[in-house]
Amino acid sequence: MSQTAYGSQPAAEPNYGKVERPPHVAPELVVDFNYRDPIPPGEDNYIVLSRLQQQGHDVLWTPHNGGHWIVTRGEDIRWVQENYQIFSHEVFNIPRGMSRIIMPPLTVDPPLHARYRAVFNPYFQPSKVAAMREKARGLAIELIEKIRKQGCCELISEFSSILPVIMFLGIVDLPVERRQEFLAWGHQFSFAKEQKDRDAGLGKVLSYLNQVTQQRFEKPGDDLLSAIAGWRNNPRFNGEAEVTGMAALIFFGGLDTVNAAISFMLRHLAQSPAHRQRIIDDPAIIPRAVEEYLRRHGLSNTGRLILEDVERKGATMKADEMIMVPIGCSGIDNRLYNNAWDIDYDRPELLSDRGVPTHNTFGNGPHKCVGAPLARAEMQIVLEEWLKRIPNFRLDPDKPIRVHMDSVPGIDEMHLLIGA
Repeated sequence: MSQTAYGSQPAAEPNYGKVERPPHVAPELVVDFNYRDPIPPGEDNYIVLSRLQQQGHDVLWTPHNGGHWIVTRGEDIRWVQENYQIFSHEVFNIPRGMSRIIMPPLTVDPPLHARYRAVFNPYFQPSKVAAMREKARGLAIELIEKIRKQGCCELISEFSSILPVIMFLGIVDLPVERRQEFLAWGHQFSFAKEQKDRDAGLGKVLSYLNQVTQQRFEKPGDDLLSAIAGWRNNPRFNGEAEVTGMAALIFFGGLDTVNAAISFMLRHLAQSPAHRQRIIDDPAIIPRAVEEYLRRHGLSNTGRLILEDVERKGATMKADEMIMVPIGCSGIDNRLYNNAWDIDYDRPELLSDRGVPTHNTFGNGPHKCVGAPLARAEMQIVLEEWLKRIPNFRLDPDKPIRVHMDSVPGIDEMHLLIGA
């Protein structure tokens, strides 16, 4: 694999190796951090990220994955998220070249971003989410009842990876019976360590989606993939790459993030009878509890391409360099939140004076996550229905939890025991 000079135009192959520190990077800002490394036993992604906040500097640089900057504090994460004029979404993965396709609207900056976002927006309006909420409730009850009768479960494979994926498949009208196959393709693209394996996973997804979008173009339905396929009729249509990219974005976006959010939430509740009882006694707190879990368990480690030279907190960043935005750092930032690691449903700083969540989990600015309303709804339903049926549960002490970092951190395996 080629080793390109740091800051040069990306080579055909991404640089997963280490590079030398460039002269403009101060030595004291260098940290030995590779987000693709395995998480040490007994730790999780948040413990690993917290070490970045203990380095003495808020903006750091690592030589791994071709070299890139890292923001470690909530205020800097928001600054990057909001300033797309400096920090472009058009290169969204680290290292550069890791993803072979554009995925509008996520990897397109304003003003072009809005035309693609408009295709997605109608499918996540309140009326649509309300209809999907009840479908999610029925599915959640079915899965929870099965777990309750078993007396134990492996949460990821038996619950948290099923509910959001089936909901996503309903939005795009893809066959539920192929769920495991779709997950395998998506995980191969997202988590494979070798680029050839990532490309193979992406190839399977694109081949399938190209067939489906062509079918939906010829015989459209009322699903999101039909709307994406119909972009071909838009006067601003600029080639098949737009359709393929939008379809790929909704495919990958529906697989992992809500699964991770639900599993981290239930991990905490499995260890905190007091929080379980609070929700049982006061179910009106559930929307606020969901926001607190979203705050505490920020997800995604994505990149941005720096478009112009910029200085921040003693760091001199140059145009054409990459910067990582580890959103998980925001929720554990004690400068933003008192006792940030604790779950506190009554946290006064959780919402602004206007009642808007203060966390950065769904992003800020024009690229804010379009699926956030559905994610919130699914998490609320899990709290409502799980604790009605399974008020007492705990982690299985004989089966360790396995957690990964990567672009979307999450729990790979977590065993629960049901009952007191």
